[in-house]
Amino acid sequence: MFRWFAPLLLFAAKPEVMVRLLVAALAAAVLFLGVWLISSIAVTFDTLKNPAVAVIYGAVLLIFFSIVTVVGWLRLRRLTAPPKAALPQPAAEAAPLSNEIVSKRAKELAGKWDAESRSVRNPVGRASDAPAPAPVVPPSALARATLIVTGPAYAGKTTLIQKLVEESRGPSAAPSDFVQLKERISTDGDERQLDALVASVKQSDGVLFVVDQDLRAPEVAAIKRFSATGKPLYLVLNKADQFTTGDREAILLSIRAKLPTKFPAAHIVCAAGSPMPVEREIEDARGAVRVELRRPSSDVAALASLLRHALVPAGAPALRFERAP
Repeated sequence: MFRWFAPLLLFAAKPEVMVRLLVAALAAAVLFLGVWLISSIAVTFDTLKNPAVAVIYGAVLLIFFSIVTVVGWLRLRRLTAPPKAALPQPAAEAAPLSNEIVSKRAKELAGKWDAESRSVRNPVGRASDAPAPAPVVPPSALARATLIVTGPAYAGKTTLIQKLVEESRGPSAAPSDFVQLKERISTDGDERQLDALVASVKQSDGVLFVVDQDLRAPEVAAIKRFSATGKPLYLVLNKADQFTTGDREAILLSIRAKLPTKFPAAHIVCAAGSPMPVEREIEDARGAVRVELRRPSSDVAALASLLRHALVPAGAPALRFERAP
């Protein structure tokens, strides 16, 4: 007996099939009932032999069949149509992070940036003003002194060394009277790199410390380490042409305040290894004025004079500078 219920169980598993069958059965029942009812009425009127009644009967029957057919087709079409895709709902706004999480993340980023900035090594020089490498001094010539050139990154150390070398060349300088300038890594590194710099300073005759702005905490700490070795230190404010006279004096005053108490004031000079181009108005013979960008010549005279007076005794031949390998 239960095998007769198997098709019903199949329909129960698929309710859309059962709904379609019920709609079809209901439409068939309505059609049958309507045809029977209208036919009974039509037979009654047909006995009167009235042509108008026959026309009305046919029109009503046509309209009834059309309405039932359209309603059944629309109902079945709606059931067979695929479900409409739901409109995407806007994502719920995330709750704002707490102040503790924001502060912790800010500290992590600050520590990461600080570590990356300290690990950056001093580049060889900018592509726009990178000078040609200076000739290497023969090993047979003995240097009068050796200076370690260091400082923060991008301060213009390479260009400054090149300008000193170029402006000190001449027939008046004896081959043995020269100063070696050894460029080393910047002071932006970690403690291990700073220890290596201090070890190099101990093996040299002094330090040429190049900056292009006011001293920051890493530079002040490095200067204190270098001064503790007992070697002379010469501080150069490079790119001085980029500051006005008032700004330059304010920076020098701030630098002197951050240096050790017994630091010689004469060991602080300004220089411009690669001055910025400036606009010049040029008037030709016909009175036409044109504007050109011209780069002024470098200004390292104060630095060269300081090193010559500090490293060369009175009466000695003129001193020249050479880049150390």
